[in-house]
Amino acid sequence: MTDVVLVYPYFNEELDRSIFRYPPLGLGYLAAFLRNAGFSVALVDCTFLRLEAAIKRITQLQPRILGIYSMVTINHHAILIAQRLRHCVELLVAGGPLPTLVPEEFLDTFDVVVLGEGEDTFLELVHTHFRNTSMAKLDGIAFNGAGSQLKVNNRRPFIKRLDSLPLPARDLFPNSKYQWYWKTFHQYTASSMISTRGCPYLCDFCSNPVFGQSYRERSSQNVVEEMIQIRDLGYDRVFFTDDCFTQNPRRVAEICDRLFQEKQDIEWMCLSRADHLSKKLANQMHKSGCRRIFFGIESGNQRILNIIGKQITPNQARRAVENAQAAGIETGGFFILGYPGETNETLIETVNFSSKLPLDYLSYSFPYPIYGTGLYSRVQNQITEPDWRKQRGSATRHDLLFKGVFSVQKLRLAMYSGLAQHHLRRKSTLGRATAKIVESISNHFLKILR
Repeated sequence: MTDVVLVYPYFNEELDRSIFRYPPLGLGYLAAFLRNAGFSVALVDCTFLRLEAAIKRITQLQPRILGIYSMVTINHHAILIAQRLRHCVELLVAGGPLPTLVPEEFLDTFDVVVLGEGEDTFLELVHTHFRNTSMAKLDGIAFNGAGSQLKVNNRRPFIKRLDSLPLPARDLFPNSKYQWYWKTFHQYTASSMISTRGCPYLCDFCSNPVFGQSYRERSSQNVVEEMIQIRDLGYDRVFFTDDCFTQNPRRVAEICDRLFQEKQDIEWMCLSRADHLSKKLANQMHKSGCRRIFFGIESGNQRILNIIGKQITPNQARRAVENAQAAGIETGGFFILGYPGETNETLIETVNFSSKLPLDYLSYSFPYPIYGTGLYSRVQNQITEPDWRKQRGSATRHDLLFKGVFSVQKLRLAMYSGLAQHHLRRKSTLGRATAKIVESISNHFLKILR
């Protein structure tokens, strides 16, 4: 039997070719933390499995405790696996963003929910179960008490010293499959890591304020050690999944200097805010191996940016992209179409602004109302689809889950128009001329469609 089996219930059955396909770091941290305490741990990453194969693998491991990660995009699979395996485990545990937000919705199926950061809480929970002692006063959990009454215990403080945590148990990830995926679809291999936890900002659509506002950093030495570990596993690049890797430019400069001085040949990518990338920092990052930066810009209109609480301006976004481009770094930009408060004018402004930026990668999405966020409170009475489900095919991958001012057809037209204009402008003089025609036609239809 295995003391603890951890499950990441994401199934990439259609091989969607996303450039954000990475192993579950949070479960990797949990696995390493539990192994350091002497427990036997297995991790089942379902990314390259089918449901029945995943169920079979978990069953063969004979878990005493089964921990399943959940968030809005994979919750239906998390619940299904829990229901299928309920009968063959001693303790069934849910964790992740969604169980933290609405633990009561999981306790019909699970025995206990781990709230927020899981390392200390999960370890204490495992000790408590194996010692057959009460978990009634265990911080950081929710469970059904006497009479099936919901009990939500005190939240556990954030881990302050991130360097004290062991590096994720990467040997438990299906690295060869991830490397095959990346090499096949993107011509290089990449794996993720996180160098900070939390975010000091309060964007309207983000669940960060729900979990508790915080920002903690790992040291530059600790970060570089993990980058070397990823390279030694055979990956070409590291992708930092921090909400804002460049939040502290001084620390980023330290990481860059260490990589350069130690002559570590490691390419890497990251996320950045538009107001945290100077020309100097962009040049340092490129010199140390940074090859791509993604910016969460969200809108080309200042009023919508203010509604979102983004605390940036379109000019800052343009300048950041140009700074990265001038340093020789590829750029990516994320935009949201149809945010509450959007008008025809702001929608058109965002499409035209985004498609003209010198980005190498452009992504549009629709607002997703995560329970507990400001966005959710704005649209909770208009929600038409309570659950997000992955859609097959690029034409239907993005769905609008609430009744907004604009139809999903109009938002899809805006999305495809922006992508087409961006593609054409990157091609040639003729392409840029064609993009102007597409822009004019698109602007006309976006004004008259509902």
